Amino acid sequence: MKYFSEDALSEQPAVEQLKRLGYTHIHGDLLDPELKEDCERKSRKDAVLEERLKKRLSIINPNLNENSIAKALRRITHIQAESILEANQIFHRYLISGTSINQDIGGRRQKQTVNYIDFDNIENNEFLAVNQFWLRSGKITGRPDIVIFINGIPLVVIECKSPVARNTGVVDAQRQLIRYQEEIPQLFRTNEILIGCNLFGAKYGMINVTPDKYHEWKAQNGEKISDMGNHPTVKEMLNLGLIEKKDLSDHPPMQEVLIAGILNKQNLLDIIRNFIVFDFSKEEHKIIKKICRYQQYTAVNKIVRRVSREPHKRGIIWHWQGSGKSLILLFTAIKLKREEKKLKNPNILIVTDRTKLDRQITDQFRDCNFPNPVMAKTSKQLYSLLRGGTPGNTIMTTVQKFRKPHVKPLSEAENIIVLTDEAHRTQYGSFALNLRRALPNACFFAFTGTPLDKRDRNTYRHFSPPGERYLDRYDMQQSLEDHATVPVKYESRLTNLQVVGASIDTLIRELFPEKTEKELSEIKRRYATIETIISAPPQNRTDRYGYCQSFHDQDWS
Repeated sequence: MKYFSEDALSEQPAVEQLKRLGYTHIHGDLLDPELKEDCERKSRKDAVLEERLKKRLSIINPNLNENSIAKALRRITHIQAESILEANQIFHRYLISGTSINQDIGGRRQKQTVNYIDFDNIENNEFLAVNQFWLRSGKITGRPDIVIFINGIPLVVIECKSPVARNTGVVDAQRQLIRYQEEIPQLFRTNEILIGCNLFGAKYGMINVTPDKYHEWKAQNGEKISDMGNHPTVKEMLNLGLIEKKDLSDHPPMQEVLIAGILNKQNLLDIIRNFIVFDFSKEEHKIIKKICRYQQYTAVNKIVRRVSREPHKRGIIWHWQGSGKSLILLFTAIKLKREEKKLKNPNILIVTDRTKLDRQITDQFRDCNFPNPVMAKTSKQLYSLLRGGTPGNTIMTTVQKFRKPHVKPLSEAENIIVLTDEAHRTQYGSFALNLRRALPNACFFAFTGTPLDKRDRNTYRHFSPPGERYLDRYDMQQSLEDHATVPVKYESRLTNLQVVGASIDTLIRELFPEKTEKELSEIKRRYATIETIISAPPQNRTDRYGYCQSFHDQDWS
């Protein structure tokens, strides 16, 4: 029996938009073995569409035989893990890097790398959107609103709520996504992105996180729905080709912008491959799965595009506090490594100006399992790494290690990319000059929240190409609207101050009877300030000078 649900006011526009983005669409009833005979799923317990995956494995990996395809399928459907998150981490590694399968070829056993997604050729993959997808775990049956499968693997789950409940709909969707992780866990062992939406609002996040860890794909507060298409982030993504104009209506609501930005086929594969990490949180003492925010995604793609395609190899990333610059550095390094063929296996040098910050960024890379980051502890070690010409290094260092000027460059390679954090502080003196002389052909990118525009310290002159102020900007207002920066508010109060015994003028005359009126006036101007009165210690004795004792302690000569 068909019935109308207010949630369909969000679900149906999402389905129609996915179809416009090139997704194949099937209603969940057609994949339900309890409703349809000869269904491709054998049971409601099956989260992976196995026959579709087998077909795509043979297309993506033409060297695999039928036995190896069955092994590859079992590798992701029977992951041995103690928790959903652990299984998800193992699966993510298989998805990004492939998995090794032993295959018998001509009487010999050889290792074959199996890829589950063809990241380089989008057309080799199947993108399928299924709404109202039935799943059972034990005695509990769940039916997520939309599940997106790539090559038969469920990677994205979307929960849609009624747009009538504008203020609570997205939160309700998030809570249901969290509840589903307990009720039908098999769906989330392979999950990459969760989306909660109600047409006017939309947020995305990861498994095993609380609702406050979900993000909007753009700032929302204070904007009218009719203005969404004119938002700076949307315009940026249109200019970068990350959103197609045809994918958006004239006045797109939040849900439509998020789907166009994240679930565009190219963007989705890019995000899965380069913008998702598993980070160990020292505060919470556990692994947290993290995904990029919109400003991180656009900044990283601008850097990679400039390095690989544009003539000027420098630029300023002007991002306010709370933008997550450490993660931007990480995502940039990850994606630059993916461009190794174009960039001939680049060396990446991450420069800071404080040992603590150097250690923090190095720990971030290591906690996210970035392969072999090197923290240069001495100038000698740093120079050796740069001079040696070994490709593919990611080196962390402080600018102070470039104390020694170089007669000859350490390296004249063009595929060295220098990422400088807090660039406004130390990129104008001898250390920075020595760095540039040591690497004359390197690409230089500055990360700062406060670029300087002074005669002797000019961030733009050092890092921006002619005619450009910055490569990417995320300002304080955007950070506040995204709740990435918390505003600090001060309430002024009148301090209860009093001079015991007499007025300031009377006390000064009595303290310095030998002074003229002009001299007394100058003493009062210079020393009878509010700062002096506030900082004066209260007196234990009850003499007539009280709090003004500090005047007497000054050197009046």
